[in-house]
Amino acid sequence: MGILDNDTVIVDAILTKKGRQKLARGESLGITQYAFGDTGVDYTLYNPDHPSGSSAYGSAITDLPMLEAVPDENVFLRYKLYGQGERNVQNFAYITVENTSITIPKQPLKTKSVAQTIIPSVFNQTVESTNFNYRILDIRGLYLPNLGDTAGPTIAVSMTNYQGDSWPGTAHPDPVIANIFGHQGSLEINAMSLEFSATKTLGVEVSQEGAASAFVTLTVNANKSV
Repeated sequence: MGILDNDTVIVDAILTKKGRQKLARGESLGITQYAFGDTGVDYTLYNPDHPSGSSAYGSAITDLPMLEAVPDENVFLRYKLYGQGERNVQNFAYITVENTSITIPKQPLKTKSVAQTIIPSVFNQTVESTNFNYRILDIRGLYLPNLGDTAGPTIAVSMTNYQGDSWPGTAHPDPVIANIFGHQGSLEINAMSLEFSATKTLGVEVSQEGAASAFVTLTVNANKSV
């Protein structure tokens, strides 16, 4: 990922592999949907005490370097902007989690790990639902205790690039994205014993229909040895 020149670039657009194939064949790209995100924006820089007045409150934010587009939503659209097109709506529903950064530690003097729980809540929603969707960006070496034992997942979990009946281990060559739809409440995550020889960091997206998503950074400590 690179940094673009704010003074000269207005829009940076790149095509996915599928888009390049269609363009090479002279076909229409057929774009019907789009999404906006604010990955790379630090809103803590907003300064209502700026000496230059209200027009400069957000100057530190708008002066941030723009990130070069990447055709991977797991990298570039980790933080999506949500809206349904309504006018005069001041507050959309959004999801928060108790901890946006979670670490799965190793048990002392053992090769097992200690499960951690993602606990989401919804705000500004008329009827709060307790069902959430979870998207784990690489579940290799992990398992979900309340959605299957260490032998394998239940049918509630769908995984990309993987067809096995058991949870995929770290030896699987490609990242495996796990999707859990309509799960009741919090989600418990743990690491398989003896799977991690080094620390690993991955992302978990928590979503719900009609609300802006939340993103959790999950770190897994090594548990290969005692």
